[in-house]
Amino acid sequence: MANRRSANVKLLAAAAAFSICGSLALAQPTLPLPTPGSNPAPAPTPNDTAIKARAAALAAKANVDIAEAWTKATSTPNAPIYLHIVSAKDPDRLLSIDTAMAKNVELREDTPPAAGRVLPMPVIDIPGGATVNLGPGGRYLMLVGLKEPLKEGNSFLITLHFEKAGKESAAVKVLGTGAASFPVTASARRGDTTAAATGAK
Repeated sequence: MANRRSANVKLLAAAAAFSICGSLALAQPTLPLPTPGSNPAPAPTPNDTAIKARAAALAAKANVDIAEAWTKATSTPNAPIYLHIVSAKDPDRLLSIDTAMAKNVELREDTPPAAGRVLPMPVIDIPGGATVNLGPGGRYLMLVGLKEPLKEGNSFLITLHFEKAGKESAAVKVLGTGAASFPVTASARRGDTTAAATGAK
């Protein structure tokens, strides 16, 4: 009798386990099977062309640096700007320059026999891995039609437009009327192009 009762308990337990497993199997979601000859849709991927273009733009942007931009205090309508354009690796070309401080920015040259002549833009090619100096006695920039006098100790922004690097802004430091070059002590901050910069009113 005891053996028969034990066998019945085992049968009931097995039936219950089978019922639970069947319920779990029915509860699982069913996935659709792919139809013959069809390929599953690929996961969306970023546009490779856009990524490469963005990377190239960032690389070009970092290729050009504007250093030691300065001018002299003046109350006259025009004022020269001197600076260095540094290319880290690739060649580029300066296309135009603008600023809120003056009506126009021109490229001038003091080298004889063309002293004082106005050069058309674009005219400045930036060799790869080289520095182009725009300074006294050679080519330089001229602010034409200043909107306010330039006072010693102030600074203002200019924007240079390059063929590859795009827009680059630089702060032009206003030095005293007798200045002949950018102060050596300030050249350590050549990467700071916006500190204390002011615009025209």
